[in-house]
Amino acid sequence: MKRAAALFIIIMCLVSCDDTKVNVESPVPRYTVSLTVNIMVDAPILDTQGGYFVIQEPRKYGEYIGYSGVVVFHGFDDRFYAYDLCCPHECKREIRVEPSMAGVATCPECGSEFDIGFGSGQPTKAPAQYPMRRYTTVVSGYNIRITN
Repeated sequence: MKRAAALFIIIMCLVSCDDTKVNVESPVPRYTVSLTVNIMVDAPILDTQGGYFVIQEPRKYGEYIGYSGVVVFHGFDDRFYAYDLCCPHECKREIRVEPSMAGVATCPECGSEFDIGFGSGQPTKAPAQYPMRRYTTVVSGYNIRITN
């Protein structure tokens, strides 16, 4: 019995020493996000899985778009996801990832790629080690409310 307990403790120590960054928050600065996107009026492309809509400047008074802007993505699981456009490796407002309908966002500066198709925002290609900053989306009819 003592051997099994000792073996369990050793295994737990080895597993807990993993260097992967799971559930680590994005280093992209926290800025207010508060906007609504209407699929029918603003972004009909969001009616299709893989469709995305990019907002780099506030479109009206009282709209807040985070640190570098927002990308809204119609995920492959039929949910909507929103992320800050800032690359978490570069952390510079002017360096924005470029989304694609394949569910990948690519940084034009460092070449990092991120999964945006299933809502993780996790890096899938180095050098980035942190996920993209993700925002909350609430769907009501054709409106997608994005906040943090």
